[in-house]
Amino acid sequence: MHPPYSLNIDVEWQTLKDTPQEAANEALGKRKKRRHKRRLILWNKDIKNLTENKEKAYLRYLTTRSESDKLEYKMLVAIVKRETRKIKKQCWETFVSRVEHDLHGRQINAYKIIINLNRTEKDNLRLNC
Repeated sequence: MHPPYSLNIDVEWQTLKDTPQEAANEALGKRKKRRHKRRLILWNKDIKNLTENKEKAYLRYLTTRSESDKLEYKMLVAIVKRETRKIKKQCWETFVSRVEHDLHGRQINAYKIIINLNRTEKDNLRLNC
């Protein structure tokens, strides 16, 4: 019989690392990886430029603490919010129009999306029991 420990530090480290992971897998089980959901495409170059300008204005405000820089930053925050809402609305409208006009391919996807709109995070969570 060999002792319960090894003289090789790499083997000891691997054992030390694997033991809690194996215990957690045994006790809790593993979850299946969820496939990436298609989301609305919201991020584009315009939004990126606006957010970069907003961040620069915020940093400028932090260094100067002047009212004019604060007003400029708040104005840029409002612009970013407005543009983001506008893009979200456009993306949603194009998605809905595609679902309405595609009679075969997206019916199942449309049904799943409509069902998931009313669910909460708790309802969407699947536990291995």
